[in-house]
Amino acid sequence: MEKRVIKTADGSETLFNDEYGEAYHSTKAGAYTESLHKFVYPCRIPQLAKEKGYIRVLDVGFGLGYNVAVAIKEAVKSNPKVKLDIISIEKDKQIFEKINSLNIHTELENIYKQILKGNFGYLSLMNEKIEVYKSENENFSLKILFGEGRKLIKLLAEENYKFDAVFFDPFSPKVNTEMWTLELFRYIRKLIDRYGIFATYSASLAVRKGLIEAGFKIGLVEPVGRKSYSTVATIDGDIPPLTEKEEKRIKNSPYAVPYRDNQELTLSKEEIKKNWEDNIRLTF
Repeated sequence: MEKRVIKTADGSETLFNDEYGEAYHSTKAGAYTESLHKFVYPCRIPQLAKEKGYIRVLDVGFGLGYNVAVAIKEAVKSNPKVKLDIISIEKDKQIFEKINSLNIHTELENIYKQILKGNFGYLSLMNEKIEVYKSENENFSLKILFGEGRKLIKLLAEENYKFDAVFFDPFSPKVNTEMWTLELFRYIRKLIDRYGIFATYSASLAVRKGLIEAGFKIGLVEPVGRKSYSTVATIDGDIPPLTEKEEKRIKNSPYAVPYRDNQELTLSKEEIKKNWEDNIRLTF
C-alpha cells in the first residue's frame, strides 16, 4: 500500500489512508495540535494526572498513535509519577509499519520509542481470543486490541471495563459510518465513568443527536484548524456548554437524526447510511 506522507500545519506528519480516502489528521490543525486540543485537553488529562495520579483511557482508533503519545506526554508533564492505563482499538495490523515511515515530532520521540518496544500476544474478552499489542513503562500500560471496532467496544462493555476518558477518533461518519451509531454510543456510555469525558473531532448533528439519545449531555470545544466546534460528552462530568444556536440546530434540523445500527452491531456502513438518508427524506 502506498504511504502518502503529509506535513501538517504544525510541522508534524500524518498519512493518507487509501481505504477510507481521508488523512489520519486535520492538515490545517496539525496532527500534534489536533491530538492536544481535540482529545487530551478536552478530556482533562493534565488535571486528572494531578488529581488522581491514575487515568484509565479508551482510545478508539489508535491510528498513528498521536492521541496516546500526546496524552502520555501531557500527563507526565503534569505529574511525573502518573500512571495511565490505556486500551486502544485498531483495525489495521500494519499500523506500526506506517508509524515507522513518519518523522516523529521531536517532543514525542522518546514516548514513541517506548510504545514501539512492545510485544504481540492475546487477551481474552468474554471468552473470545483477541490479538493484542502490549507496551508499558513506569508511566503507562498500553494495550492495542486489533479487530472490528464495534465488536471490541461491545466486548469491553460486557466485561464491565470503566474509563475516565474516551478519545473517539475513527474516520469520519461519511466513510466510517458504522462507528458513529446510537447503538454503539450506548455501549460507550456503559464504559465511561460517571464523571468521565468523551471527546471527538466530529461536529456532525447526527453524531451529537446520537450521543444525546444514548444518555449523554454534550458540549462544544473551540475550533482548531477549522470553523466547526468539536464535541465532548459526559454523564455527569464538567464540560463546556452547548451554545443556544447549536441547541436549536439539534432540536430543529432535519439532519439531527442519529445513525442507527441493529442491536448486534452488525449492519454494514452502506445499510446504516441508507437508512439514515431514508429517515432524513421522511422529515422533509
